[in-house]
Amino acid sequence: MLIKGLAAAVFSLMLAINAHAEKLVLEQVLQKVVDHYPSFKVAAIQLERARQENKKVESQLGWQLGAQAGYTRDQTVFGIFTDNMNLAGNLNRQLSSGDSISLNAAYGQDDADRPFSPTLPNPATSTDLDLNYRMPLAKGSDNPTYRQGLEQAEAGVMLADAQKQTQYDQMASQLIELHLAAAATQVRMANVQESIQRSLRLQAYIKDRFKLGVAEETDLLQVDAQLRSFQAEHRSLEMAWQQQLISMNRLMGRPWDKPFEPLITTQAPAIDTKMEQMLIQVNQHSPALKSSLGRLKQADSVITTSRDARKDQMDLVMFIGQKSLSGDVAAGDYDESGTVGGVRLEFAHGVDKSGFDAAIYQAQLDRNAALEEQKQALEDLQYELSSLLAEIRIGKTALAAFSKSVSSEQAKLNEAIERYRSGRTDTDQLILFESHLSGAELALELQRIELARRYNKLGLLRGLLWNYIRLPEYQPERGEQ
Repeated sequence: MLIKGLAAAVFSLMLAINAHAEKLVLEQVLQKVVDHYPSFKVAAIQLERARQENKKVESQLGWQLGAQAGYTRDQTVFGIFTDNMNLAGNLNRQLSSGDSISLNAAYGQDDADRPFSPTLPNPATSTDLDLNYRMPLAKGSDNPTYRQGLEQAEAGVMLADAQKQTQYDQMASQLIELHLAAAATQVRMANVQESIQRSLRLQAYIKDRFKLGVAEETDLLQVDAQLRSFQAEHRSLEMAWQQQLISMNRLMGRPWDKPFEPLITTQAPAIDTKMEQMLIQVNQHSPALKSSLGRLKQADSVITTSRDARKDQMDLVMFIGQKSLSGDVAAGDYDESGTVGGVRLEFAHGVDKSGFDAAIYQAQLDRNAALEEQKQALEDLQYELSSLLAEIRIGKTALAAFSKSVSSEQAKLNEAIERYRSGRTDTDQLILFESHLSGAELALELQRIELARRYNKLGLLRGLLWNYIRLPEYQPERGEQ
């Protein structure tokens, strides 16, 4: 009676705990982990950082303003001391075509202790305003540094996004295993508890028959040994469940002992879609493919910029401006101004270009490596998708077979119970059939979990799992740019 009462109390306690436990499916667990776990937020920050590279490149085409002012007193080659004050400013900008434009202005005043010549003003005031336009004809034409800088920034975003998605998928994959392992433990505990209840009922029945002298003491010892075995197994599973509960609560940022019940869904994630369409989804989501594409884009960008840097420099420079000079001369006031302008061709040739050749060759090697990685990733994804679909088909067939097995074992046990009551079988046979039923029920539930694992893995591989998750986005704090 003591064992029976203790088992009933434990069973009632478990029912009370489960009644108040929060029931969570995988998507809910994953959302709580995403909201709490720092690595998800760090990945979002890294992606936002990569996006800022594009703004840094675009700023190359912004206007640049410069200015300077100064005063000097110095001696000329003629031995005359002169005071000089000057102001200068410039405004320049590089265009997306590779050309550059600049506007320069200067103002100066010179006051010598004595004039250099009666025809030159002293003190003298000069102004200079000119517009310059530089057009690269070889190196720098079409501004490859700017354009490939944008490509590099885009590639950086692709790599950061791939790294972020890799971290997300790895965490989701681990959570799938943890969630299903916790569900398997719960299933095993429920299965053992059901076996305990059946053993208790059998024990009570045998005790009644023993009192009537129909059953023997050996029958009582057999069922008692079975009951104790089930109770020991249940305590072991309770310890495993406690460890899983603590681990899951830690990931979700919940109190360590807050109960929850892992719910398993075996709904297929649209596997009726054609294989070709699913493969497109898998390729679009794959972090490995995104990473190889990003490295391929980086290599192409380096090749383009290195080939441009290897070219000779040949620039066409044109300028036009206005100059003026005024002041006092011996004959009176001096004031002259006029328009100036010109055109020139600048050329520079690098004698040793081996460094550029090496950079191009390195980038070509990087490009070949990225292509090989891309090829391997495409092949791996196709095999992984095909394997999961095959496992799901087999798993569904196995689930139906296990379900039939449970029905058969239940019918077999019911028939054995009737024969035992009529004295046509012994306790050993009854315990054996009860064990067969318990094993079949457990195998059925574990097969459901295995099928759910394949469905979840397929949803993760196609990227569909994240459709139900609110992912973190970096939000700058007040005062940040």
